[in-house]
Amino acid sequence: MRNKDQNAPHHDRWILSYADFITLLFAFFVALYSISLKDAGNEEVLSETLNGVFDAVQKSIKPINVGDPVAGQPESERLLEVVPPEESEADNPPGEVEGRSPLYDALSQSIDSQFPTLQSSGQISISENADWITLDMKAALVFDQGDYELTNEAVALMIVISNILRTYPAPIMVLGNTDDLPTNSTTIPSNWHLSSLRAASVVDELVYRGINPKLLAPLGFSSENPKVRNTNDFARAQNRRVTLKISKRRADNLYDYLFN
Repeated sequence: MRNKDQNAPHHDRWILSYADFITLLFAFFVALYSISLKDAGNEEVLSETLNGVFDAVQKSIKPINVGDPVAGQPESERLLEVVPPEESEADNPPGEVEGRSPLYDALSQSIDSQFPTLQSSGQISISENADWITLDMKAALVFDQGDYELTNEAVALMIVISNILRTYPAPIMVLGNTDDLPTNSTTIPSNWHLSSLRAASVVDELVYRGINPKLLAPLGFSSENPKVRNTNDFARAQNRRVTLKISKRRADNLYDYLFN
């Protein structure tokens, strides 16, 4: 047996015929109006009028947003925005609009050639901006746990770095950073002492390898300059580090560079 709903007449079919009739009627009146226009000025008015009508029709058939209205630009469009190349060049130093500085390249290439895995494993990272080249070294690479004496590998690394820095003399700040755990040591009472002693050890080695001491200064930041939050052991390992901040401007000594 057939379903009764299938045999029932569709009483709403007249709507389609009515819509077709209205469309034809609209076209008829537009044609009459166009015939009544005789000069070129009125033809331009007709063209503008029809364009406005068709634009209105196109807007009316666009999908309608459902839900609460969203002010401003849609999130999906904002994610596509990029910084124009002209603005991104502002981070580069004068005369070096594109590419890396010679000192950056020399440090990166020398460390990669002598210690191929240190950068790829994240134990060393090198970056630069318009003013500074930053060389980060994980504390586990440079020191034994809780100690401030350089390891043998750290001494070998300082020899390679010093050979490059002698060629590009510039002010250098050596920054010591720790995690937020107490030192638990009678000889090193706090992280302030530990971070300062570690930075001083690196400075001593650089001076021993021929870097002008007037261009160097050690700074200890304790746990007050973390890269990430000290929430677990992995995060704390990222924060225990020694950083060389190498200026990209020449100066006779660090003190005048900073304070004069």
